[in-house]
Amino acid sequence: MSKDPADLQHEERIVWTEDIARFDYVRESLTTDAGTRARPVSWHGAGRRVGYSTLKRDAPSNDMAGRFTRRIFWIKEHDRSERPDGVYKDATPSEGVDPRTVAPGVWGEVTERAWGGPLPVPSDTPISATQQEAKERVRQPAQPGPSQSAAASFKETRAVEQGVTKAFADWLYLHEVSVPETLGAAVGEEFKRWLWANNEELIAAIANAVARQTTLPKQPPSTNEQ
Repeated sequence: MSKDPADLQHEERIVWTEDIARFDYVRESLTTDAGTRARPVSWHGAGRRVGYSTLKRDAPSNDMAGRFTRRIFWIKEHDRSERPDGVYKDATPSEGVDPRTVAPGVWGEVTERAWGGPLPVPSDTPISATQQEAKERVRQPAQPGPSQSAAASFKETRAVEQGVTKAFADWLYLHEVSVPETLGAAVGEEFKRWLWANNEELIAAIANAVARQTTLPKQPPSTNEQ
């Protein structure tokens, strides 16, 4: 999501409907379809709303009369506040921000508290060596070398395929992608943008599943086994 300061220039205050002390992070989204400047913003997405922004009395409507741009803060049932040992134990979703950094006219930011540990540098991915190896295998499936037997190569490839299939299905289920986001937009550019925006999160989920389901060999199996 593009974080343009101009989208927040008419905000007046942030209303939290739940105690933010229990949230390391919340998900931050922008709606351009709010029908009011100050009343609670309806939320029809996955999870539940925990906050929203209100606008000044003179805030202009969007191109469509009577529709306003406002922020919504929300969480999903598998976020850290709901499942401390879940998939976001030491990471944040792409929309995640520390609610303590949110203010009227100010976009939220990711902090160490939100991340659940030291923030990774751009070139660093906070996953284990096994997960990193699995991630690379997902990106570029390894070709069997001369020291690998055909049986071992097939078994490993099959395990990776099964891990990818299960991880992709689980990931889609957890993210509750709507029909308009998938089937309705599959023939257009929206689906491409959706896949691009969630690329790293999806690859990480696949890598985690592959690492759990298969033990990747530290060295190629010997061809001289009796």
